[in-house]
Amino acid sequence: MTQLIACPLCGRADLTSGVIVGRSPGVKFKGSKGVTGDLTGILLTDGFFNHDAPALRCEDCGTVVVPPRR
Repeated sequence: MTQLIACPLCGRADLTSGVIVGRSPGVKFKGSKGVTGDLTGILLTDGFFNHDAPALRCEDCGTVVVPPRR
């Protein structure tokens, strides 16, 4: 299934829907690596043991877009 959103990198007109996955403590965004590893940062995923979040992927350049959590 595709979403009607343009790729922010190459401008392709549609992105493919999917999910990103990870394990506890979840997939996070950080401005840089640090000694706290994946214990700090902005949580992108939901779940307890297995984490996931909706994502969109550009089939042309491989860019992955993670919409904000609601």
